[in-house]
Amino acid sequence: MNDIRTQLPECPLEYEVPPIPGSHTALVIAVNAADIDWQEKMLPWTLASLINNTDLVMQGVHLYIACEKKSDEDRIQTALKSIDLPKYDAPMNIEIAAPFIVFGHHGARYDSICLWDINYWAFRGQTRAGNPEIKLPLGHILRHNYGWGVADYSIHPANGIGLKGNWIPTLHLKRTDPDSPKSRERLANYFMDAGNRARFLHDANRAVYGENYEKKGKTVAGYFFNETEPNWHLNTSILQYPAVDLIGQRIPEWFTEWRHLGTDALLALWLLKTRQHVYNLRDSLMIEDESYRPAEYPKLFDMRYAPPPVFRDALKQLMGAQLAMKI
Repeated sequence: MNDIRTQLPECPLEYEVPPIPGSHTALVIAVNAADIDWQEKMLPWTLASLINNTDLVMQGVHLYIACEKKSDEDRIQTALKSIDLPKYDAPMNIEIAAPFIVFGHHGARYDSICLWDINYWAFRGQTRAGNPEIKLPLGHILRHNYGWGVADYSIHPANGIGLKGNWIPTLHLKRTDPDSPKSRERLANYFMDAGNRARFLHDANRAVYGENYEKKGKTVAGYFFNETEPNWHLNTSILQYPAVDLIGQRIPEWFTEWRHLGTDALLALWLLKTRQHVYNLRDSLMIEDESYRPAEYPKLFDMRYAPPPVFRDALKQLMGAQLAMKI
């Protein structure tokens, strides 16, 4: 594998995460068996960025690492040898295949749960003197958001057709040049295929309005399609949801029944069904997903496609933040 993330050095930063009593938020970083080779390297640096550069711990947010099987748990425990998590925050066996993580019978102890993409790193902002001392208010935001929240949320017809990739499975589409006009045309034709669209809309309508949705004259098509483009886009790489919504109610059964529609579409349909809105975490957090660059403000950055020079600079920033100095 040529993934630069598998070549990251071991995280030398040591932390002790204290237990925090009372109601709070669970921040869950999920790993999976297919990507464990790079996630094992990535996870300590992700945690280091969160603990070092945010007010996470001070604001009553507990860290969890969710993994699929026992062999992965052992590898994660080894990777976390520099980070002392309390016993209740130890890596846990959680069914990642479930629509959302609810912690079983222990989920009621949390106000909310936040699923966090392992690729997001937090970085401090610069003071006028040039020292990286301004922390990201992530803990405060997660602790005080009691509704549904996602990394990005938009209802706009300008969203491109490719954004519906999580709504209709496209893994079987082999594209050597995904940005070429020919590839875009092929993808658009697939999405607009009458059969695929009809099956998606039929299940989506039943999930929201019931089996007799046609008699009611109801359809979700207006929310998901605008002629040839979808106009509901959700980015759930950071997904926060109220624990009470998913524990001790019939809601988990609903999500399980319709989860083949995809996480993003499932959340959109649930919000539509319950006449709720979603909180856009971008309204409170600076989330950078296109180009890494030093900034005066604290930010989150998606390191998924970061080149080696970006990783080297990011590691320096993390180690400098630990010492509250500029490297």
